[in-house]
Amino acid sequence: MKAFFAVVVGIAVAFFLVSSTDWLCGALFPIDTVDAADPVALTTYVGVIPIAAKLLIASGWLIAPFAGAWLALRIADGSPGGWIVVGAFIASNLVNQFAVPHPLWMQVAAVMLPLIAGWLARRLHRKPFPGEPLLG
Repeated sequence: MKAFFAVVVGIAVAFFLVSSTDWLCGALFPIDTVDAADPVALTTYVGVIPIAAKLLIASGWLIAPFAGAWLALRIADGSPGGWIVVGAFIASNLVNQFAVPHPLWMQVAAVMLPLIAGWLARRLHRKPFPGEPLLG
């Protein structure tokens, strides 16, 4: 049950963080209102946003799964939950890539950055010592 809870919390944190970076991107680089139901408008939107905005979005693809995977590992004391969080994140990125075409480098980053984040989370995680606070 602890491992399941760890995965759920890790996924929630990862999606909250990537949503936050997407919101920040929209706040820093505002562009006219886009109809999210129109795939042509979304494709045009992705094509015209500045490179800095694209890099900010891609940074969310590294930071969010890292935080979610690390937290899942910390809660469950090193179960495979971190990789499950990364897998869920990659699956959602792939759905997004198919729904809204992105440049090739972003398509590659949508898969590679979460994998790197999962590897880093695994490398930086350590089991807590007995009596140590969960996030201390």
